[in-house]
Amino acid sequence: MSATLAVTQQRAGSGANRLGLSNFLRSSITFIVFLVLFAVLSLWLGGSFLSAQDRIFDLHQNVPLLVLGLAAVTILSVNQFDLSIGGMATLTAYLSAGLYADNGFPMWLAIVASLAVGVVGGLVNALLVVKMRINAFIATIGTGGVFLGASRVYGNGTVLVPDEGLPGWFAGRESFGSFSSKVPAVVMWVVLALLLVGAVAYVVRTLRAPAATPSLRSIRVACVVVGAAVAIAIWPTITGLVPLTVAFVLLVAIVMWLMFTRTVFGRYLYATGGNPRAARLAGVKVERQTTMAFVITGLLASVAGVVLAANQGSVAVDVAQPMLLPAYAAAFLSTVLLSTGRLHVWGCILGGLFVVWIRQALIIGGVPFTWAEVVNGGVLVAAVAASRLLTSKDRR
Repeated sequence: MSATLAVTQQRAGSGANRLGLSNFLRSSITFIVFLVLFAVLSLWLGGSFLSAQDRIFDLHQNVPLLVLGLAAVTILSVNQFDLSIGGMATLTAYLSAGLYADNGFPMWLAIVASLAVGVVGGLVNALLVVKMRINAFIATIGTGGVFLGASRVYGNGTVLVPDEGLPGWFAGRESFGSFSSKVPAVVMWVVLALLLVGAVAYVVRTLRAPAATPSLRSIRVACVVVGAAVAIAIWPTITGLVPLTVAFVLLVAIVMWLMFTRTVFGRYLYATGGNPRAARLAGVKVERQTTMAFVITGLLASVAGVVLAANQGSVAVDVAQPMLLPAYAAAFLSTVLLSTGRLHVWGCILGGLFVVWIRQALIIGGVPFTWAEVVNGGVLVAAVAASRLLTSKDRR
């Protein structure tokens, strides 16, 4: 009897270990595909694509898109949509620049007012979806139109170019929004040291994990070691090249990651999106979580608008609306980048970078820029399809 029980437990353990290894490999497939694609593009385009400064400049220009991607991750985590984030980002870009240039607000107050508009917009969306039970697609398409229309009314349907410019610390040369304003070298080396400490801690924790098979532990440790080696190799090159805007979006991502993974609130967000009925039975206030998700989404959209104004120093009509599709593409890519169907912050950042860099590589290779929306749409469809495939396999 005891021998039979031991065999049964051994088989169950080996089955669980094979499942863990299978999940790890499936979560890495998309990442590996992108790495292979990057290798092909590098061989095709050579130095014109491998320039560290040019690729970091692409990242700098698309910081608002990445922030919108994080907004999309937040609202998708509760299984809702917010299609108004592009309109909100456009409105707050106009407000952050216009309240200072045209209405005499101090710049800090213009920024605070813009962020407050984002929070109010999120509350309006929550009122329509949570309280009035209006479909999120319909409600946020409507509010997105209102936000976009309000930006056109405020800007008189024209490009807003401040006559005397924006404050030197906010926009222009050597400002927060300028590519020439870099993160100090000492900060970069401190960040590398923290990353290496984190990598060592992860390796130690992985080696001590009793549930993982030796092969799975070896793969995870090897990935971390290779990643650390790559970081050490490229760090001297990128030190002195990283602008403040990139550091800012990474700081926002860290805050969001801590919220999702280290707080009860973040776990409740995932529970609300995963199974609202079960979450409600477990004591989660689903309506409150959904409302807070809409508010955070509106706040992040307004942050994207403020950063957009800082980057450009002026605001064009409908400036953030084209970012809606790639933002959701980045969010859905997070479910298949180092994940098996679950939304997560770092997958969104990586997904956004992949979308931006692939699009830029095609332009460098001679593909007309008009194909950008085709690339964004194709990536979004592929990410959603892959996520659906992975989650359906997990349910089986």
